[in-house]
Amino acid sequence: MKPTLTLRLTFAVFMLAAPMLAATAARKPNLLVILADDMGFSDLGAYGSEIRTPNLDALARGGLRFSQFYNCALCGPSRSALMTGLHPHQVGIFTWTGLLNDRCVTAFELLKRAGYATCAVGRLDMVTAENWHEPAKIARHVDRFLGSTGHTGPGNYFKEVRGGQFYRDGQPISLPPEGTYKTDVITDFAVKFIGEAATKDRPFFLYMAHYAPHWPLHAKPADIAKYRELYRQLGWDEVRARRHQKMIELGLLPANTKLSPRDSRVPAWANAPDKDWEAERMAVYAAQIDALDQSVGRVMAELRRTGADKNTLVLFLSDNGASDQGGGAALDKPGATWRVDGTKTRVGNTPDIQPGPADNFVTGGPPWANVSNTPFRQHKQSNHEGGIASPLIAWGPGLVAHSGTLSAELSHITDITATCLDVAGVEYPADFEGRKVLPLAGRSLLPLLRGGQRAGHPSLCWATAGNRAVRVGSWKLVSSKGGTWELYDLAADRTELDDLAKQQPDRVRAMATIFETWRHDRGTK
Repeated sequence: MKPTLTLRLTFAVFMLAAPMLAATAARKPNLLVILADDMGFSDLGAYGSEIRTPNLDALARGGLRFSQFYNCALCGPSRSALMTGLHPHQVGIFTWTGLLNDRCVTAFELLKRAGYATCAVGRLDMVTAENWHEPAKIARHVDRFLGSTGHTGPGNYFKEVRGGQFYRDGQPISLPPEGTYKTDVITDFAVKFIGEAATKDRPFFLYMAHYAPHWPLHAKPADIAKYRELYRQLGWDEVRARRHQKMIELGLLPANTKLSPRDSRVPAWANAPDKDWEAERMAVYAAQIDALDQSVGRVMAELRRTGADKNTLVLFLSDNGASDQGGGAALDKPGATWRVDGTKTRVGNTPDIQPGPADNFVTGGPPWANVSNTPFRQHKQSNHEGGIASPLIAWGPGLVAHSGTLSAELSHITDITATCLDVAGVEYPADFEGRKVLPLAGRSLLPLLRGGQRAGHPSLCWATAGNRAVRVGSWKLVSSKGGTWELYDLAADRTELDDLAKQQPDRVRAMATIFETWRHDRGTK
């Protein structure tokens, strides 16, 4: 072939490809937010756990982990804060569920208006005051939707339950009676959305609100089998001790951090009755997290297959600490069963009810919540560290500057919306579709992801179901419901064991004033 012809063909190919290359270069980053439900601070391998989470651990090695990232201690408050960038009391959420008021705007709405293809999948009962199962209302927020809008959580990972109707793009659907596992249902839809969205000329925003590892303890037998003998051999005391040590080795905790005492309701493992049943509870819980990690692996594989991984920010976090709640009352009411298929559910944390299968409703209870929240005190709903400390992993080529690094930046779940908008180049509005919205409370993490610094939070406050807390720098003031203020220097005492309230009354008063000002501020000033 003559040189001139070769040059002409090369030029022609370049001219044809140039628009595509330019579009790819100019395309805004995709955004993927993955939210775990009731997962403790130490439940991932990258945060000290013995549970096998190779996919999330890989994101941590290739991205940025946060050691002082906080949620709002309870599902509704955390989810409302995540999706609006505002504090729960500003948007009308005061307990585990509720409807957003008209003074906020969700990240869904803002990113969709900015040209993003949007998808929400999983647990969507706390993100909007509108009924998401109505197609016209769904279309205002997201292009694609699969999940439940009731208040049952997973209810049952294998079967449909009353009040937990699943919808796809506004239409009710029936899950297959056999072979269903809701973590996989969520993942299947997410993978399909990525495969379709990656071929378009629009960036995408995917929000995966998993049920896992929220109770009931339901998992696939093959996943449970991986952990059964491990927990029989170790028990909860040894697992807590090993996680504590590993977290120090990983740099998540200072070397002098003490392990909090075992929950007062829990006996020493050596004295625990029904050890095989107790170990099975934790084996099932670990299997739920294992399945969640497998979900992340499938999603990441699809990002790589489509090439979207080169331009996607992935954020992984949990909505609160692990739950200590028991089995609760019987679910089957007189004359009706909770399960849609009519099968009765056995409920309770007793050794005659085996954790794992679809017909039983068992929880991890205080012993294993205490393990999940290692090294901290307390649990879901508490404003002590066990209730509000969350892992946060951020991963994204070109967006996260240094692989495998750790940030001790004081950060909060309201920062997620602020970060997504910053990455997308979307300005937060003063009003949206005729309603005036409150100023954004969250602060973007993007400067930190890029290896720089940001103007951080001068203070953070919490008020959850009567519990309360305020943090200023390394100092934290915290109180259980009906209790008095406790004061801790988290730089020296992250596990909140040395109460300094009596020694420093002036600091207590000053921080209590910050809390009261925050609590009464509804953003109307």
